[in-house]
Amino acid sequence: MPTAALCPACKFENAAATRFCIRCGMSMADDAAEAADLTPNPRPELMRAETAALLRRVAHESGYACVDTKAGIRVTIPIGVERKQRVHVTFSGQDDEGHDMISFITVCGEYDAKHNQRLLHLNDRMMFGAFAIKTIKGKEYFVVCANQLAETADIAEIRKILFGVARSADRIEDRLSGGKDIF
Repeated sequence: MPTAALCPACKFENAAATRFCIRCGMSMADDAAEAADLTPNPRPELMRAETAALLRRVAHESGYACVDTKAGIRVTIPIGVERKQRVHVTFSGQDDEGHDMISFITVCGEYDAKHNQRLLHLNDRMMFGAFAIKTIKGKEYFVVCANQLAETADIAEIRKILFGVARSADRIEDRLSGGKDIF
């Protein structure tokens, strides 16, 4: 009789052979528990209800797993058949002109200075977002981040941003981790 495995993120009981939680989309790999706890913005300003509803609608219509977190919303994007990437979406306050901003951020891997130049060169070819370094829970990580004005956000644009930042981050994560699907 197969044993069950608890998801490191949502604690849902999955079948033992499950690679990704069927409830929240989190990887069931051993190092996924640490990744589940990486919330990029621990004290975001409150996301407006209409913005959160739009994000949930995009996730639902796209077939993406969507989970509320302390920092906003975490959307799990499938990248091909075998990989997934979690994108954290938060309300990041306002730009210099007072317009509400939505932030999209996804972790690529642990920071290592030897990759700085390569990632900076890749920034000029990215359609959505840019590579950056972010300190999360006292540790530095390579991330892909993007911002969107909340007032101009629509379903098509959010879908493009979610998939674009997820795909870019997953490609680098694959290289940095030696093929592991952690984030």
